[in-house]
Amino acid sequence: MIKKLLKNTSKPIRINRAVRAEIKGKLRLSLLKYVSAFTYTSTHPLDLLIPKERKVRSLVGGLETSMGTTVWEPIAKALAKMNGFEVIADKILMPVPFPPELASELAIIISLRETTTGWLPINDCIERFREVCRRINRDSITYVHPPAGTGVDIWIKKNGKEFAFDTKTVKPNVGNIKSFNKQLLEWYAYRICKDPEVQIECKVAYPYNPYSGDFWSHTPHTGGILEPRVDALVENEFWDFLSGFQNTFQVIIEIFTELKIEGVGSELPTIIGKMNSQE
Repeated sequence: MIKKLLKNTSKPIRINRAVRAEIKGKLRLSLLKYVSAFTYTSTHPLDLLIPKERKVRSLVGGLETSMGTTVWEPIAKALAKMNGFEVIADKILMPVPFPPELASELAIIISLRETTTGWLPINDCIERFREVCRRINRDSITYVHPPAGTGVDIWIKKNGKEFAFDTKTVKPNVGNIKSFNKQLLEWYAYRICKDPEVQIECKVAYPYNPYSGDFWSHTPHTGGILEPRVDALVENEFWDFLSGFQNTFQVIIEIFTELKIEGVGSELPTIIGKMNSQE
């Protein structure tokens, strides 16, 4: 996969030194912080059969999971700032009490987006939310943080338009995609309830393509629900939008390579060795 990622370099990438250094620093810090704090406390029946392999899997799996909040989000925000976006620190807030008419419309749209016969493009969904929210009396509504795990990862603004992203697993199943669709529609409903005229796009971001070929043909997006490149972006579709240049993900891969050369990650074999010596 890495060799594939280093291809298609038709246009020079002009990420300035300060931003590149910031990205590299965040990568280094997050990796070192994770491995230095790692302890194996899990118990599993497979520990009786393959204890060493189970510990290694726990370490690597935890590191992969932590990439979302400790690596991808800070890098995305650094690139967005470089490209003139304002990074909004807060979450998209949920209206309380939730207007019944909006809740009803939200449920209908979620259901329609999960069908092939009634599927709606996202712009139609937005207009339906606007129509409902323009009629809502918001005098008694307050706005609170949504439930944990459903908030915006990256919320940015430029030229009066907002963009909200959530970084997700790069190998989603149909259940994941339905969940992503519901979350995006909830963000639209929350934000439009507060400001019916707001200009906003909400999207899922897959930070990299784990396949040797086209990402979309390897994932269940062809069945509808989320529209590829509209509701969801993968790899450079996401990173290039943030940076304003092409092949931005190549820079991120190059930084990983530099960190490897500089010895970052050498702690992993040491930790694995210590875990195995405890057998």
